[in-house]
Amino acid sequence: MTHEKPKEAPKSYGIELTAGEPVSAEELLALPMFKGISPPLLQKNVGAVVRRRFRRGEVICREGEYGSTAFFILEGSAEVFIATPIAHVKTEGGVTGFLSRLKSRLAPRQEDRREEEGTRRSICIDAPVDLSYDSPIAELREGDLFGEMTCLNFYPRSATVRAATDVVALEMLRNVLDMLRRNAAFRKQQEEAYRERALGTHLRNIPVFADLSDEFIEHLRTRVELQRFEPGQSIFRQGEVADSLYVIRIGFVKVSQKFPGGELVLSYLQRGNCFGEIGLLSGAMRTANCTALDHVEVVRIAESDFHLMLQKYPDVRSRLERLAQDRQEQNLVRVSVMKEMPLTEFLAGGLMEAQSLLVLDLHKCTRCDACVQACADSHDGVTRLIREGIRYEQFLVATSCRQCSDPLCMVGCPVGSIRRRNSLEIIIEDWCIGCGLCAKNCPYGNINMHAFSSASAPQAAITKAEARMKATTCDLCTEHAEPNCVYACPHDAAHRVDPRKFFASQEI
Repeated sequence: MTHEKPKEAPKSYGIELTAGEPVSAEELLALPMFKGISPPLLQKNVGAVVRRRFRRGEVICREGEYGSTAFFILEGSAEVFIATPIAHVKTEGGVTGFLSRLKSRLAPRQEDRREEEGTRRSICIDAPVDLSYDSPIAELREGDLFGEMTCLNFYPRSATVRAATDVVALEMLRNVLDMLRRNAAFRKQQEEAYRERALGTHLRNIPVFADLSDEFIEHLRTRVELQRFEPGQSIFRQGEVADSLYVIRIGFVKVSQKFPGGELVLSYLQRGNCFGEIGLLSGAMRTANCTALDHVEVVRIAESDFHLMLQKYPDVRSRLERLAQDRQEQNLVRVSVMKEMPLTEFLAGGLMEAQSLLVLDLHKCTRCDACVQACADSHDGVTRLIREGIRYEQFLVATSCRQCSDPLCMVGCPVGSIRRRNSLEIIIEDWCIGCGLCAKNCPYGNINMHAFSSASAPQAAITKAEARMKATTCDLCTEHAEPNCVYACPHDAAHRVDPRKFFASQEI
């Protein structure tokens, strides 16, 4: 099964903004950011941009909310922050018996250091700055554009923005933002701001580049190239000469390989990832196709600067080599899966993407629902599986996280808080803002939203309700020898299996 980009909301062209002060085409043309744009074109879209005034302390937008607009600050400054508690869902209890009731609560990283915990120093948001993990708050000032990905791709807002002083801002729909993105003067202004304020933090937030010195960052600052790609546009193709490394600034990139039988999706990459290192390290051709899944902006590091970086920083070289090796090994596994499992029905059901399935043998299952009840009892009464799904002969693939090899749930997360552990299970990071997009994107209904008390919310938080939402999914009951649902089945009908091995051994 090839994951496709989720359907976009209806385009915002022609929708009029009702809040704020109308801005005439003449007023817009007087602003430097609109210099060079055709007056008749602006006149046609005059209703798609308004002037908004916010008093000090007033909220401009909230994290997790959906929208279709971007903001540009004309006057004043604002603080951008994540109000949701920076903590992950911790399940505890069960010490007196395997099926004893467990409790879920929010735990900060310093209190509960998880295996393979992310080493991220900052949180990527839809703004020209990143947020420090330890203090997730930063300043937006005059000339800053934020909400770009919400406007272009209808993703939820990634952070809360509140006026630090009285603020005057332009709020615009996508058609106006598209004009600005094509405007050379505005594009140059935004790129200069990114190089000055965000490039160093962005690069160091990627683990392989954590050791780059200020001197080398300064060297790159004037040499890197910012490139933009529209949805579906090719960044590079399999078989082309490798001449640069790419670092994702905004958007999602699909990585795939072509075979005689078709195209195989290898992964989806987002901000915080780099790609293109395999061909550069080996001096060979590109081994895969990289395509913009949505509106993508990348930082291009030329081959000469790439090799200079490897020469000056041996640790960066070793990390990139490990990254390239890991990716090549994962790709070989997926290719072998494609060759071993040619079953049309199997592929159509999306099971090729699965790395772990909860399978029920219906010849043994008595429909007692002990598995569902055990899961609910283990997770505060909220089950993470449903005894429904695809059937193959006597086997039912229950609705429970499949640990997909290319998880669609990861596409679009506005803060990049969903990832995979090396041990397969999907993990929701501390900075999940509870927007629910991952739950909506999962084709199999395997991610749930769970409400937690907001008592631990930071002082800067804005209270909307007494509870905060966090995404949860099957964690394979890693605190036990085997999942509770499997252990609880009295008829040995429930099993967690590797679908490639399991179905290959069955006469279906």
